[in-house]
Amino acid sequence: MPAIIEPMTATLAERPPRGEDWLFEVKWDGVRASAYVDHEEVRLVSRNGLRCERQYPELAAIPHQVAARQVVLDGEIAVLDPKGASRFHLIQPRIANTDPNAVAHLVRSTPVVYFVFDALYVDGYDLRGVALGERRKVLEALVTPGPSLRISEVFPGAGDALLEAARALDLEGIVAKRASSVYESRRSREWVKIKIANEQEFAIGGFTQPQGSRDYFGALVLGVYEDGKLRWAGNVGTGFDQKLLAGVYARLKPLVTEECPFAERPKPDRGMTWVKPDLACQVKYAEWTQDNHLRAPVFVGLRNDVTPGRVVRETVELLPEDAKETAIEIDGHRLKFTNLAKVFYPDGGYAKRDVLNYYAGVADLILPHLKDRPLSLKRYPDGIRKEYFFQKDVAGKFEPWVRTEKIDSEHAGRPITYAFAQDRASLLYLVNLGCIDQNPWMSRSPTLENPDFVLIDLDPHECPFDRIVDAALLVKRTLDRIGLAGYPKTTGGDGMHIYIPVNPVYTYEETRTFAELIARLVVAEQPDLFTTPRALAQRKKGRVYFDYLQNGYSKTISAPYVLRAYPGAPVATPLEWREVQHGLLPSQFHIGNARERFAEKGDLFAGVLAKPQRIEEALARLEKLFR
Repeated sequence: MPAIIEPMTATLAERPPRGEDWLFEVKWDGVRASAYVDHEEVRLVSRNGLRCERQYPELAAIPHQVAARQVVLDGEIAVLDPKGASRFHLIQPRIANTDPNAVAHLVRSTPVVYFVFDALYVDGYDLRGVALGERRKVLEALVTPGPSLRISEVFPGAGDALLEAARALDLEGIVAKRASSVYESRRSREWVKIKIANEQEFAIGGFTQPQGSRDYFGALVLGVYEDGKLRWAGNVGTGFDQKLLAGVYARLKPLVTEECPFAERPKPDRGMTWVKPDLACQVKYAEWTQDNHLRAPVFVGLRNDVTPGRVVRETVELLPEDAKETAIEIDGHRLKFTNLAKVFYPDGGYAKRDVLNYYAGVADLILPHLKDRPLSLKRYPDGIRKEYFFQKDVAGKFEPWVRTEKIDSEHAGRPITYAFAQDRASLLYLVNLGCIDQNPWMSRSPTLENPDFVLIDLDPHECPFDRIVDAALLVKRTLDRIGLAGYPKTTGGDGMHIYIPVNPVYTYEETRTFAELIARLVVAEQPDLFTTPRALAQRKKGRVYFDYLQNGYSKTISAPYVLRAYPGAPVATPLEWREVQHGLLPSQFHIGNARERFAEKGDLFAGVLAKPQRIEEALARLEKLFR
């Protein structure tokens, strides 16, 4: 039986998707938890990986209601009001309470129900690769409902009707799940949540002084993570009673710090006490204002089951699930998006819509690495398994507002008109044409003769990725010895890139020579790790090819944060050096989980843009290493 399964989560949408393949159910307003049944015992694990069965002893009866010895279930622990609706504030006293006497009292006064909606493992059979519709059949045959364990009912194709019923009952919302979907430990577009009221989690970064007769604090200072930084989202001062004020303050007091945790200090910040952002809370609100702050927020409760560092602003996808084509104004330009349901990644079921939504969600990260760089376009009009074609010359073929520039081409013997992705509109315009990955030059206009980084390109020749890791770490040690910083990323394919940012004053010949010297040094140090011939047939198998010749005028590479046209929809992902270790695989980072990672980590390649380096002194040190 799996020791731990990270839960599959849903994507926010404005309205229910259409079609009989969608199964709809109530969105229970409680604590998400997986139940690991092993014979007579049950282990409950919350969303952030913490065990929580001590808080809910009445759920110890689950093994007696399951017709199997070993089972993994997925569901929501909730407390119901007298009308049978789940309310998060009712379960709030139970989430963090582990005192046996208090828990025993709460079991009697505030009993919980575990609404189970999925079966992931049963007696030696891992069901995660089985379609949801079939898993539901297993679930219904497996579980005997009782007072503390119920099966969450599904309503095929009835999204609009269920949403109206949920609205009439003042519920949180509904969830739509595609019947054919497999279970994946990530946020998926195969599961969609539609909320009736705006509500989400926030990290707590501080509190204000109480005013008048109020005790403990006036309001909580809230934030969400964006690009790895905590951004102020506003303050919430309503929704508290005296007992709740005291309880929240007791949790915050040990976290008080002198340092403001927000990337930009809230204004005004007079009377604010900062805390380490180690607590998360649930907040209802009317809307987000134009300056990205909450309007009319109301505190709902603390979220012990949520990791604050992974709290991001929930946004509706740019393109809804049921749209076949649509027109949207972006950056002052009206863009028409077509063939949105066309499948681009057959193995994962990702459609053109998903690719566009991905780029819309990470445009702020990608665009700084594309700006002013000519692009070589590789277009996949029918997805990754069908015919593709290259396009460099776009003269007279694109909308006039898309930046283009004529650049002399020695290969073509004439000027070529290149396209640029300067803003969100032009990026999405190119993606709509079938450009799955974005391939820029290593230099910017107007200094195209001078690259702004040296590329270390490590490619496997029939070797495991652990050997790529070994090669990258050897390059890292060499860079440390000569006093230069390098920034690693997966290519999204089967190799790794290391960027060495430099001032754009060197020629391509100089940066290529510099990369060649590093290659010669590391090959001499570990000759059995590398193969050097340019000709593919002459390379030795089971080794790493160090491609320093990639440093060249007009050559292009996959930019950081771009999708790649390979099965699984992998993403070219910047890494921290501590992540470059055995076991790392480029397939770990894909369209389904990359955005959450980027929100948590931020732009790990920011230094490539902001910290250019001179290489003269490093070159002198490098030459000494050859002696």
